[in-house]
Amino acid sequence: MKLNEKTDLYENYGLWHVPFWQTQKFQAVMELFACLVVLVIAVILVRKYLRYRKRKKLPVWDQALLELSHLKRDHKVDAVHGKEFYLTVSALIKKYFHDRFGYDVIGKTDNEAVKYLQDNYLDVHGIEEIKTLLHGSVVIKFANAQAAQEQIEHDYLRAVAIITRTIPEKK
Repeated sequence: MKLNEKTDLYENYGLWHVPFWQTQKFQAVMELFACLVVLVIAVILVRKYLRYRKRKKLPVWDQALLELSHLKRDHKVDAVHGKEFYLTVSALIKKYFHDRFGYDVIGKTDNEAVKYLQDNYLDVHGIEEIKTLLHGSVVIKFANAQAAQEQIEHDYLRAVAIITRTIPEKK
């Protein structure tokens, strides 16, 4: 130990200990580890994105028919779930016409959507089917009345028919 001439005390700098987490080697290892973690996350995200892009997307009409079949599978096509059934079907029909033809009917009420489709959609028989389906749902959705089972099943088939009628023919 070295004696300090000014203070006549021994200096303690020779006894100083540096903890391992403050050494340059440890910091270099941690930086390397952080870079590896970032690299692994980037690889996982890129692989996930590439898998998403490879997935075959269903056409709009198949998506709509699939959603309708999920209603049937989940037993929502009955009088007990009438309100939920009509809410789902009317939203599905509006979304289908928006995605398939570009009609702006998603934010509209059922009456406004029918009026918009009457002004823009050319198929008169299709308009009547949509009008019957959407106006039939108004009583169930807002009056909270129980719908007859036959009417719900008929409206389910009507919704399927509307979508299948608008599927483009393959050449």
